[in-house]
Amino acid sequence: MRKSDDIITPGHFIDYLRQTLKLSPAEIRLPPRGIMVFGGDDFEALRRTIHGRRASWSAGQCVGRAGRHRLFVGRSPIGAPAAATILEEMAVRGVRDCITFGACGSLREDLPIGSVVLPTFAYADEGTSRHYDAPRHPRPSPSLVAAIRAACRGQGLSFRAGGVWTTDAPYRETRVMARKLTGSGVVAVEMEAAALFAVARFRGLRVASLLVVSDELGGEGWIPGFRNPVFLRAKRRASRAVLDALTKVAR
Repeated sequence: MRKSDDIITPGHFIDYLRQTLKLSPAEIRLPPRGIMVFGGDDFEALRRTIHGRRASWSAGQCVGRAGRHRLFVGRSPIGAPAAATILEEMAVRGVRDCITFGACGSLREDLPIGSVVLPTFAYADEGTSRHYDAPRHPRPSPSLVAAIRAACRGQGLSFRAGGVWTTDAPYRETRVMARKLTGSGVVAVEMEAAALFAVARFRGLRVASLLVVSDELGGEGWIPGFRNPVFLRAKRRASRAVLDALTKVAR
C-alpha cells in the first residue's frame, strides 16, 4: 500500500478495535480472498454456502471455505463511502482479491429484471473516488473479470458486460444523463463500483463486481423488482459464479 501523511489510516482503526475489544491477531487476520455484499439475505446465503463462522465481534463478517480456499464474506452498508471504508479495512487485514456482489438498476430496455451485469468500467459520479486519484472511468481487475466471465459461462449463466454509472444520489438519476451514458457503453446504475475500483487501484488490490438487475430505469418509468422471483433466482445463480470465480482465479 502507498505511504501517505493521512491523519488516520485503516491500520490505525483496526489497531484501535483490536485494543478496545481485546481481539487476538487470529480474529483480525483475514484470508486473501473475500466477497463484499450489501444485503443481509445475500450475506446469510453466502455464509451458509461456505459454512462461514461469524466474527465474535461483528455479525456481518464471517470466514469459511470454498473448495481448498478460505474465504471472507463481509457485509457493507450501501453507498460508496461505506463500501470504500470496508474495503480499506478488509485490505489492511489481509484481503487482496475481492469480488463485490449486489444489485443494480438497468438503464436499457433490453436488460430486464434478473439480468446479470458484469461491470467492465464505472462512470464515477460520486464523491469518494476522487480522493483516491481515480480516473473518470475506474476499471476493475482484468484477471478477476476474466475469472467471472469463465465462471458464468461454465455455469451457463448469461450476462451483459458493460459500464456502470456510480452515483451518490439515486433520486437524482435523470433521463438526460441516463441517455448520455448508455450512448457510451454504460448499461446499469449502482452506488459503489467506481469507488471500489478506485480504492483497489490506489492500494494495489484486485477488485471486480457482479451485479443482478433489481429494477428497470430504461423505459418510460421505474419498474422495481426487488422481491421478484426472477431477481431472487438470478441472485442465487450469480452468487455461485462469484464463489467459483474467486476460488479459481490465479494469485
